[in-house]
Amino acid sequence: MNIYYPDSNNLSAWTEWHLTRSGWERGSQKQENDTQVKEVKIPFERVLTCRYHVNVTINSVWMQKHAIELWRSAEQELVDKLIDQFGSCPESL
Repeated sequence: MNIYYPDSNNLSAWTEWHLTRSGWERGSQKQENDTQVKEVKIPFERVLTCRYHVNVTINSVWMQKHAIELWRSAEQELVDKLIDQFGSCPESL
């Protein structure tokens, strides 16, 4: 029984992250049980965009967390350099 979100069978939240020369910048977000996406303008100087997801299915006790890549610049050497410097996609909402 779902006592916190009675109208939901699956809770999902995500945050987009953009890798720039200055590091990772938080982008658009969707929070659990929210119908609206909080839109954030994509940085012009991004070289990589990923989306970190957190999903919980009501009939499961497991929380699923994963990151997916949405966009990557053709400048592979720069992308690799910035990932080495700032790390992989943040695992954070």
